Amino acid sequence: MSEKFPNIIYILGDDHRAEQLGCRNHPILQTPHLDALSRDGVLFNNAFCTSPACTPSRTCHYTGQWERKHGINFNSRSSLSPAAWEQSFPMQLKKAGYFLGWVGKNHVPAGGGRSGYDSGYFEEVFDYWYGNHGHSGFYPKQQAGDGGRMYGNANADTQVEVFEEGVLNFLEPQQEFIEKGPRPLPKRPAEHPFCLCLTFNLPHAYGTGNMQLRPGDDELYLTRYRDRFTDVALPPTYVPFGDIVEPRLPLEVYNGIYLTSYDYVREPRSLRERRIREYQTITGMDRMLGDLRHTLDRLGLAENTLIVFSTDHGIHHGEHGLGGKCFLYEEDIRIPLIIYDPRRNGKSIARTRDEFVAVPDLAPTVLDLCGLSIPDSMQGQSMRPLLEGETPEWRTELFTEQLMDIQNYPRSESVRTRDWKYIR
Repeated sequence: MSEKFPNIIYILGDDHRAEQLGCRNHPILQTPHLDALSRDGVLFNNAFCTSPACTPSRTCHYTGQWERKHGINFNSRSSLSPAAWEQSFPMQLKKAGYFLGWVGKNHVPAGGGRSGYDSGYFEEVFDYWYGNHGHSGFYPKQQAGDGGRMYGNANADTQVEVFEEGVLNFLEPQQEFIEKGPRPLPKRPAEHPFCLCLTFNLPHAYGTGNMQLRPGDDELYLTRYRDRFTDVALPPTYVPFGDIVEPRLPLEVYNGIYLTSYDYVREPRSLRERRIREYQTITGMDRMLGDLRHTLDRLGLAENTLIVFSTDHGIHHGEHGLGGKCFLYEEDIRIPLIIYDPRRNGKSIARTRDEFVAVPDLAPTVLDLCGLSIPDSMQGQSMRPLLEGETPEWRTELFTEQLMDIQNYPRSESVRTRDWKYIR
């Protein structure tokens, strides 16, 4: 079966801005393994989320739907029903015989009812579950609830390295690691293809804001990039909050009050400090990717394993005096996206594409690359023709939306073309 279907590793960051990649010519941040992935695969220069908030966007990733179709948000007080999740790309793969794994943060409520996170549904439908619901924190073993218990068997303390242990155990199970955990982790059956969803809570403020620079932390998280502190650029449109004369949005639309976790954008020094921490954690994720690809190669899995790297959305770094996400400006909706399909190694195809691609396109793309049917419920377009170097008819405009209203951000929707964007 594993020779018929490719394996899938689907990696998501959190609040990862589109330009935060070495291959996007970032002046400070180093991501050699992501750069290599982009050279081997395809880098999409115009990739967008359609809902710039964690829960709705992540639901878009797996269902291939826009938010107003799947209906899941922080303020919807609902969760995906099992029938709805059955149409997601992980479950479609499972129906085709895939072994499903999950490592890291889950922010998609599923299982029915008003919560979803306490339903135990994901723990049931994923064959290998090494994750937590909600935020993970920089030191996930200290999390209350399911996170702290789940990760208690890890040797590392920091998020990227804890999750990496779970990933490497998924690929090449070590019995000692399995037995130490709070629940048995099954060994991956070699005769089945696999799909592994790896989801970080970085460089999100909940992770980078909780970094404590402990003496035992990896040197990467203590010193990397700190010699470049004064070189960390502020956005061209950055406005310190004390200098705001006319708000970007009229007060009757948005009063400027947002979550205190984004207060770091208020003045230049705290913004530079946060950017340093974001660079450090992204480089940590990049290092993990290098270890992952090395392990795939050593196990003879590399030539049949597709890798998708992206995020849920971007984030404002004080542009126009704004902090946080949940706006439909470019800072929030642009995302990094790299897709690597080893079956196209050696083929003469473009390694970058400029078409407008969106998060709901990813679920049908994964299924199409696996040779599986795309459910009618999915609204996105398969990007397979773009990956194969074709020039199909493609969208020339993109609809985005922000439907949450419990954190003070204005509900809004927009249409973006090559040259213009209209936001209502």
